[in-house]
Amino acid sequence: MASAPLVVGGGDDASNRFARGVAESLGVMYAEAQRRVFPDGESYLRLPEADYRGSSVVLVKTMAPPQDKSIFEILMAVDALLERGVERLILVSPYTAYARQDREFLPYEAVSVRALFRAISRAGVSRFYTIEIHKEDSLLHFEGGNAYSISPYSYMASRITLERPLVVLAPDLGAVRRAREFASAVGAEFDYLVKRRDRVTGDVTVEPKELNVKGKHVVIVDDIVSTGGTVARAASMLLRQGATVITVVAAHALLVEGASRKLKDAGVSRVYAANTLPNRDPSLVEMIDVSPLVAERVREALE
Repeated sequence: MASAPLVVGGGDDASNRFARGVAESLGVMYAEAQRRVFPDGESYLRLPEADYRGSSVVLVKTMAPPQDKSIFEILMAVDALLERGVERLILVSPYTAYARQDREFLPYEAVSVRALFRAISRAGVSRFYTIEIHKEDSLLHFEGGNAYSISPYSYMASRITLERPLVVLAPDLGAVRRAREFASAVGAEFDYLVKRRDRVTGDVTVEPKELNVKGKHVVIVDDIVSTGGTVARAASMLLRQGATVITVVAAHALLVEGASRKLKDAGVSRVYAANTLPNRDPSLVEMIDVSPLVAERVREALE
């Protein structure tokens, strides 16, 4: 008879917190892997002691920077779990690294997300869940087909209180689906930003395609805030156009290369992000726990 399902945290704080949330929502046992780093930079990982044989295990490990180390620790954990006789191994990686390079933009380029998914699927992961992968078509590279990206924006909207009147904006046309989902959940208008270049001066401005932002609270919705440059430029321009408050909603707040300072200097009041990564600046970023949302989908796989 198969053992009861078990949720295993990958050893780092962000993954462990997310894993506890998944386990609580599912009503199953939770345990943490022991993780440490040797002086030379190599990782050590030890599974929690349990009877794994014949069981279903949900391994929760985000691919936070340094991404290469996080990914290799996933492979280490997968290998160790399968060696202990796990029958079905589900990987929840709230943030999926290397997802931007999903095809060859130039001949002979490595397709990083394909290499990633081949590695984890061939390692023995039977099902994969993530929050808002950069491009959903990337999931097709997961061998076996059981890979799923979960959109968090409606769920996040239900847990955020925003001042009115409100306008929701996507930073570009490619992010419109995210803005539409969030706007629908909060009952607001949405639009996307377009760049306009003055043919005489060469100056570039960023403006909503149709909506007027004067006197309104603007929420910029996107999947990843990395260096923060695009959002900072948009925030500065929108405030000059009369917006009263700028809030950012993102699935993943990477905040690298001084992004937090850029956003604050540009006038961004708050960033709401799903708890897929460590919070690099609690003074700016408020994490929204989306582990119950993931647990709903994982439950389907365990039934």
